[in-house]
Amino acid sequence: MTLKRLCLQCKKQGRHPIKKAALRFFLTLFLFGPCSLALAKGDDAASPTNYEMVEAPTAYTLLHGGYDFTARMYENGGLFFRANIGFKDVFMAGFSANATHVVGSGDIQVQTPRLALKAKVLDQKSSPVALALGWDDRGYGTEIAGRFFPGLQKGFYAVTSHEFPELGFIQVHGGMSAVKFDNFDASQDLGLFGGTSFSFFTGLVFNLELDKVLTNYWQFNANFIFNFDNPLRIGLDLRDINRGDLFSRIVRVQYISFF
Repeated sequence: MTLKRLCLQCKKQGRHPIKKAALRFFLTLFLFGPCSLALAKGDDAASPTNYEMVEAPTAYTLLHGGYDFTARMYENGGLFFRANIGFKDVFMAGFSANATHVVGSGDIQVQTPRLALKAKVLDQKSSPVALALGWDDRGYGTEIAGRFFPGLQKGFYAVTSHEFPELGFIQVHGGMSAVKFDNFDASQDLGLFGGTSFSFFTGLVFNLELDKVLTNYWQFNANFIFNFDNPLRIGLDLRDINRGDLFSRIVRVQYISFF
């Protein structure tokens, strides 16, 4: 399948009852979640190590000496594995491995491991917002012409985040990314993203995001992450809620700890 045909597929709109119900549910959380959080005194905020929402980054990094392993199981028997490590609370680096048809039938296709780097330039402790710059070439799914589908990599990006502890701990994030600069095409390569992270009570975090805005691949994504045990987090990503033909549910398992 060519990249052009993938773009055309992304433009199609379909009907999906589960998708519509999920869209209503998460839009309700987006609109009324902050009000509920304001009443949730004493509840824990999203962890300061939440370096991403669903598929878009935040301006936060892992703490010094922190590391994590995250596995996502997606459609077509795919398995996406990532590892990250934090340095000095302002820098993190990681790599990924991705393969399709790991579960089920068909030949297993393994993609070349990809790298990611992120540096926090500003911290909210000393400035109005946190600001980070990064490069993330880690995508998942099928690789075509250097791009992953459906999990398109971010490329170069800049992102800001701000936390509102006075509102019951809610974070807002926003930024822009460029997948590549050679043969640059804004409809495919330049995207805006934004969203929010919040928690109703200890151990459960919600994320809502609009990703790849201005491109042919724009998405409304959401997830929830449950802190099952102190180092273990399990969640469910709802990707492409805005598209009936591409809507999917992805299981996420994360292990996070310190050296």
